[in-house]
Amino acid sequence: MSPVLVLARLYITESMRRQLHLITLFLAVLMLVLPTLFNAFGMTGFDRVTKDVGLTLLSLYAVGMALFLGSTALPGDLEHRTLHPLLARPISRMQYLLGKFLGYLVVMGASMAVLGLALLTALAVLGTHADPALLIPVALSVLEAGVLGAFCLFASTFCSPALAGVLGCFLYIVGGIPQTFITFFLSSGETQVQGAVVRAIRLFMPHFDVLHLKDPIVHGEAVPEAYLLAAVAYGLVWMVLFLLLADWSFERRDL
Repeated sequence: MSPVLVLARLYITESMRRQLHLITLFLAVLMLVLPTLFNAFGMTGFDRVTKDVGLTLLSLYAVGMALFLGSTALPGDLEHRTLHPLLARPISRMQYLLGKFLGYLVVMGASMAVLGLALLTALAVLGTHADPALLIPVALSVLEAGVLGAFCLFASTFCSPALAGVLGCFLYIVGGIPQTFITFFLSSGETQVQGAVVRAIRLFMPHFDVLHLKDPIVHGEAVPEAYLLAAVAYGLVWMVLFLLLADWSFERRDL
């Protein structure tokens, strides 16, 4: 078996031992009861509210797990002294990083799939039309978590887990600012300088707002297939770029 696949399997096993799946199961139960809660309060359009709140929770969960898992994967192996025996074998540092990242993507993808299906099931049980299009923003949340996790993995090659998480949070916040917000709120009067600084910084960051399709899906708007393909390609390019940067930085680290 390829060393990358072996390392990915080890990462998945480690995640199970850390009982990260229990967080997913807890949130899945919350997804199942959300429609009942909103319906009990007699809210009009509770199905739309459920979709909006449910997808928001899923997105926040993906971001939180990306920051935590991406920033602790490499330092965790260094702390427990499991990295040196691995690299002593015929395994390159790039293979090690790819194995960790592949395992991370599997864990994130499986978790988000469970949560997305739980949300669809909850809507279907209450007789609401469970639109499979809801899985589109769920899938893009996985892609977003992949980009953010790859960046945190890169940051963890030269700084502490806490700082890597902070840098990842900064990347997500600034990279997620919609262009319309900058145009209307940071480009006039006293905020012109701030707007120029934000635009300059964002030139070197992924624009996470490109991957945010919750609002059109919740309101039943069709998303062009060309846009979906472009968004996926955009996310994959940034993911590969951060992994290459992680390998470049990791190769220069003295272990």
